[in-house]
Amino acid sequence: MNKGDNLHQLLQGKRLLIFDFDGTVADTLPLHAAAFAQVLAPLGITVDYPAIAGLKTLDAMRKCLTEAGRSIPDDEMHEMVTAKQLLARQMIAQNLAPLPGVDEFLRWARPLYRLSMATSGSRGTVQLALEKLGYLGWFDPLVCADDVRHAKPHPEGFLSVLQISGIPASDALVFEDSDAGLAAAAAARLDCCDVRTGSWTRLTDANPCNGQSERSMNRTSI
Repeated sequence: MNKGDNLHQLLQGKRLLIFDFDGTVADTLPLHAAAFAQVLAPLGITVDYPAIAGLKTLDAMRKCLTEAGRSIPDDEMHEMVTAKQLLARQMIAQNLAPLPGVDEFLRWARPLYRLSMATSGSRGTVQLALEKLGYLGWFDPLVCADDVRHAKPHPEGFLSVLQISGIPASDALVFEDSDAGLAAAAAARLDCCDVRTGSWTRLTDANPCNGQSERSMNRTSI
């Protein structure tokens, strides 16, 4: 599959591709938003999901409660986190698909690059989703929220991928869809594609100079 000169420019010198999962590989964001909304509704809290996208579930829950001026004991907080994760897994098991163009790109890239993942999702949820999509075992390493102390926008997840793979940041390219993820990639000094600015199906037309990306961010839009 020939992805064209622009993609070859984008991937020039890269050996490792690091993917976020939610909203980057699969259309899970509406499912997570619905799960958060269902868990927080009894407290009268309306969820602004874009404001918490990319955060670990616990951090996202805390942010929602704090912004609503609510405070609950830690044990209740963890119960809500567990309830949200279970709801999300039920929804994923019933209704999940890769974003348009993702499957084609992954199947093209898999023989050519090492695929890895750094996600704020819990390992149980992400592995369930990858299995449903037929991608279980495709991403090595797979670094999830359970594996790090600091979630995005902290770079720990990306740095863990680099350390485990033994591949330097200069040889890696990140695909992300959230402000937290982009900030984490920048902090790890990784080149990054913001998939929100263009469809995966338009990747053949990607230009690494589009958007006048700031070099300090090491960021490209597609």
